[in-house]
Amino acid sequence: MKKIITILFILLCAVHSASAQKFLDELQKKQQGQGSVTVTQSKEITDLVNGTAAVKGTTNNTSPTTTIPQDDKTAAQKEKEKEDSARLAAEKERARILAEKEKKEKEDELEIPVIDTRKKVMKNSYKIDGYRVQAFTGGNTRNDRIQAEQIRDKLKAAFPDQPIYTHFYSPRWICRMGNYRTYNEANSYCKKLKAMGYKQACVVKGKITVQ
Repeated sequence: MKKIITILFILLCAVHSASAQKFLDELQKKQQGQGSVTVTQSKEITDLVNGTAAVKGTTNNTSPTTTIPQDDKTAAQKEKEKEDSARLAAEKERARILAEKEKKEKEDELEIPVIDTRKKVMKNSYKIDGYRVQAFTGGNTRNDRIQAEQIRDKLKAAFPDQPIYTHFYSPRWICRMGNYRTYNEANSYCKKLKAMGYKQACVVKGKITVQ
């Protein structure tokens, strides 16, 4: 009897794959002139054989896809952006400090007293023999003239009470200072100029202007 049941089970499984008929219903169907078969089994096996229910615990292997918004950033990216912002802020602060420093230096330069380079005419003056201190002797080029005028401006700033003369005595530009009646007076100023770095300074005799 068991052998018959096994053969019928195998045949009905093949028929089930082709025609999708239920195995137990076909097996237990009563037909005239034939014996009846009664099969006792659990509901889970019945459902499995008949294909009417899925096996419990079966899960879909496909994992749900989690969509991550594009604007969500990782902690590392946010930290890097924070460091970049801090670095940019520090650079801007350094640039601001440098700009203020340069501005202050320019203001300090502007505070240098303005030198009056206008040629002054002494009233009621006349010429006599005397001495002057010659601070610069150059050539006859434009650069020599510029250099003589620059030395004149420096001497006016250092000795505002002394007259400074810049002339072209052929064939050279010269710069002289003072109207001294005596050699000793002129020589004392000559020593001061040499101490300032004018090594070619010397006392020259000639006409001076006095009141």
